[in-house]
Amino acid sequence: MDAGGEIEAAEAQIHEVLDAVLAKVQALEASFTRSAHILPAYDVQTYRAALKAISGGIAAKRELLAPRKKFSFKNRKAPAVAATPEEPTLSSAAGGSSAAVASSFVGDVFNGERFEELRGVTVFRGPGELQGRDVQLRDLEGCRIVLLDMIGALHVRNLRRCEVIVGAVSSSALMHHCHECVFTLAAKQLRLHDSDQVALHLHTLSGPVIEHCKRIVFAPFDISWPEREGQLKSSGLGTINMTGGPWTEVQDFNWLKRQASPNWRQVPEELRRPGLGAPELRTSAGAAPPKLPELERYKSCWDTGKLPTEAFTPQPAALKAAAAPVEDAHDDEF
Repeated sequence: MDAGGEIEAAEAQIHEVLDAVLAKVQALEASFTRSAHILPAYDVQTYRAALKAISGGIAAKRELLAPRKKFSFKNRKAPAVAATPEEPTLSSAAGGSSAAVASSFVGDVFNGERFEELRGVTVFRGPGELQGRDVQLRDLEGCRIVLLDMIGALHVRNLRRCEVIVGAVSSSALMHHCHECVFTLAAKQLRLHDSDQVALHLHTLSGPVIEHCKRIVFAPFDISWPEREGQLKSSGLGTINMTGGPWTEVQDFNWLKRQASPNWRQVPEELRRPGLGAPELRTSAGAAPPKLPELERYKSCWDTGKLPTEAFTPQPAALKAAAAPVEDAHDDEF
């Protein structure tokens, strides 16, 4: 075989390898599309851009290693081509390029508020300071976070012994790896994964979802401040219901039996903390680490003899949702 034939054979092999990689990316994209409806808008945007970046990286490698011949009226001598890399090298090169692009995009796309790697710190944001931006809380210990404003999505990961108060989450709250924490927030939906000893004071528009969690307690959203009703209305969160509503319809994706899940409890009315008003919220935003008296207060929820019967009766909506395939409940990391 002459030099021209060897070059054509090498280019054909390159195209074959890159086509195989591209087919896998397209299959991944199809799988992502099927699950996109369960992800917050921020995650959908991020992962879609990452997939696009991977496809772009493959196209760039194809152009670099084996560009398609363009139409020409003249016969041109084929340029010299370096020795064809082995197949694993091609795959690694494409993967490395796309990973770098995706990482850069993730860093650039987030224009929200980040609180990361903090210890014993208090953060307070009042009305109008966040203006609907997304918020990330990550790697916090012994912190108090008070956000009395409207935000977009709330992303939480790796919190220990923290108190988090958020006025109005106009999208979703997605939380991973929270331990010995107290949350108070209003959101359209909430998903909690891989967490233990967490107290949630909630208002939601759909049943909260927990997965790989234990010792989780639920109580109603019980804080007030002058701008509360306006923020809830602007965020499309409706009216607070202290006695029932979607926040009570907890779905535990690790518990498919008709009996109530042993992983969560609804706090009986007589055990609930007193509601917090604006003065208390601002005062509570003072000292860190927080004392978290709710965790001690709600310990008796795990003594089944002290709970009313309805606390152990699964909600019909929760049973129906729990019967769904478990794979639909998974969220990718952000």
